[in-house]
Amino acid sequence: MTSSTDGVVVGSRRRLVGGSTALLVGGGIGSAMTSLVRSAAAQSPAEAPPLPWKWVRLDPLEAGRRAYRFYKEKGGCGTASYLSLLSLLKEKAGYPWTTMPDFLMAHAAAGYGGHGTLCGALGGASTIINMVAYGGRKDEQQNNQIIDRLFWWYAEQDFPTERFDDLSPLPKQVRVKAMSPLCHTSVSKWAVAAGATIKSDAKIERCAKVAGEVAHTVTLALNEFFDGKWKPPVWKPAKGIEHCVGCHGPDTAAQKAMAWNQQGHMECVACHADHTRATTK
Repeated sequence: MTSSTDGVVVGSRRRLVGGSTALLVGGGIGSAMTSLVRSAAAQSPAEAPPLPWKWVRLDPLEAGRRAYRFYKEKGGCGTASYLSLLSLLKEKAGYPWTTMPDFLMAHAAAGYGGHGTLCGALGGASTIINMVAYGGRKDEQQNNQIIDRLFWWYAEQDFPTERFDDLSPLPKQVRVKAMSPLCHTSVSKWAVAAGATIKSDAKIERCAKVAGEVAHTVTLALNEFFDGKWKPPVWKPAKGIEHCVGCHGPDTAAQKAMAWNQQGHMECVACHADHTRATTK
């Protein structure tokens, strides 16, 4: 027979063993949960570092040639200029550029969604400019100054250049001054002059070369900027629109606008009639 005292002892042992087993099982679950949490944390993406991100000296010609190819292989001017620079930065600088998606600027093709607004090559390149040249509150305008100068340069260019003709089945194409950073103006003026359609091989070649030229020029400018040789440009209106700017702005180094009621540095008479000059019959 077992005494009542023995029963208490046996019961206590059973509870102790049961409690120890539960403790061991609980400890196993806890360890497993800790491992899972640690694993999830290791796989979670790190927070993106603040701007600016590191720029390294790149080869302008290689950037341009990539942009020319990407225009035709990857889907338009926005991806062409953006990805040409991004791919080189991923190769030369690594993280955090390796975290950026390749097709972030795909929507910029044909003037953003096909709407003919800003040339997508300018949009794609200006995204990279902002990421490397953003200066925070100290120099908050330096990124904008570089972008403004890029747009001004583009409007003054006779596109396409012959820089990438060795890659093109259609060298020595008709060249037409863009007059504006707008896709609508730049492409339409060229298409009319060249007798081409928007879907033609000639237009595709023209815009691939434009994307290449934008990437080439931006790379040159950023190399210069980070070498400490770039100086913010002073915009000077063309002779034909000095009188427009004098009234409607913006201010220039030579004079203050009488009534600054328009935005930007584009050529006025590219879209507007010159209302200041009377015509005679």
